[in-house]
Amino acid sequence: MGLYIPKEFKEFAEKVAGKYNCQVQDISFKTERKSNILRVTIDGEDTSLDTCSKISRDLSKWLDTHEYEIKCKSYNFEVSSPGPEKKLVTEQDFKKCINKLVYFETKTKASDGRKRYKGKVISCDDGIIHIYIKEESAEFDINVSDVAKARIEYEF
Repeated sequence: MGLYIPKEFKEFAEKVAGKYNCQVQDISFKTERKSNILRVTIDGEDTSLDTCSKISRDLSKWLDTHEYEIKCKSYNFEVSSPGPEKKLVTEQDFKKCINKLVYFETKTKASDGRKRYKGKVISCDDGIIHIYIKEESAEFDINVSDVAKARIEYEF
C-alpha cells in the first residue's frame, strides 16, 4: 500500500520544478527495505545533481512546515532524475528521442503478431511514432497510446 501524498505537495512540487525548467515525472511514497521513502522524480533540460539539490531544499521547506499533512512519522526524502532507464510515455518523450535507438513493447499485437520493436525514432507527430529498424530495412508506425513500455537503448 502506498503512503499518502497530499495534493498540495504535488502542486507545490510542480511549481518548484518549473522554477528550474523541469517537470515532475513521478511522485511516489512507499516502503522499500523497511524504510518509508518519499521520492520525487524530475525531468527537464538540466537534471544535474545541483538542480536536484536545489529542488530538494525548496520541497523540504514545504515538508517541514506541513509535516502534519504527511501521515507518516519517519521517512526519507529524495529528489532524483530518471537516469538512463527513463520510461518513455508521452508524445513529447518520443519527440526528444528522434534519431535515438528505442526499445518498444506494445499493448496489442500487430497484424503479424509482433509486439516488440527496437528501432531508431524517425519522427513523432499526431500520436504516431515512426521508427526504422536497420536489421530489417523496414519502417513501422506505432501509436503512442499503444505503447506498453519504451526506453532508450544505448549502443556501446
